[in-house]
Amino acid sequence: MSYQFIKSEQDSSGIVLVTIDHQEAKNAVNWIMNQELITEFDRIEGDPAARVMILTGSGTIFCSGGNIKRMTAEGKSLEPPDPTLREQLYPQEADIRRVVTLLRRMSKPAIAAINGPAIGSGLGIAAGCDIRIGALGSRYGWVFVRRGIVPDDASLALMPQIIGYARAYEWGVTGRTITAEEALRIGFITELVESSELIPACRKIAMEIIENCPPITVQAFKLALGESLYQSLDDAVRFTERAQRVVRDTEDHREALKAYAEKRRPVWKGK
Repeated sequence: MSYQFIKSEQDSSGIVLVTIDHQEAKNAVNWIMNQELITEFDRIEGDPAARVMILTGSGTIFCSGGNIKRMTAEGKSLEPPDPTLREQLYPQEADIRRVVTLLRRMSKPAIAAINGPAIGSGLGIAAGCDIRIGALGSRYGWVFVRRGIVPDDASLALMPQIIGYARAYEWGVTGRTITAEEALRIGFITELVESSELIPACRKIAMEIIENCPPITVQAFKLALGESLYQSLDDAVRFTERAQRVVRDTEDHREALKAYAEKRRPVWKGK
């Protein structure tokens, strides 16, 4: 499928490289781009051959967030044009909010390859991913309060999960832009590499998942872990037990045990 503001490439191993591609606007998000990201995330979720997604930006910028020139011209933050009734009743499903929440809700692993500045909602998109790896020289700006608004892209809910309440509060209420080294120190990114090694480092993790772990089990693990963030201990255990029943009956579970006993690499069927 061809898009206007993103690119997507899927290789034979099941790695999908999705690139935010609007360099003339510093890869700033817009309504069409957000719909394209939503469409592609849904496609990946429904494609059994798609195993892991890597999300990055074109050129030297990951994503600069909302189009500040348009905001300045209009005198307010941007919202999608002509929201549908469903979007009015369920605003979490509208525009950038749906992009970020979909990243968390999709069962396939999402790795952010942060190649340059991730600002505003660009930071929110990175926060929605499961793993974040940064390039040397990348910068991270949670700048909403400096523009007189709060982070309404779902990052406000996600950030305390990622770095803890105190660090999230200090970063968010000051609206600072921090270095890659600081982002690594506080745990927003888990690895910092040379720019030339960014995509290879992400692919290495993706291939470790693809080669060593059955597809359905990987999906069940992400869903169970996500559910556990919002459930009581008892509810989380019940959900995990249901997930265990599903994966225990798969061919890949039997293959995992057989391959271990035979000291060989497993061959996954995805069923």
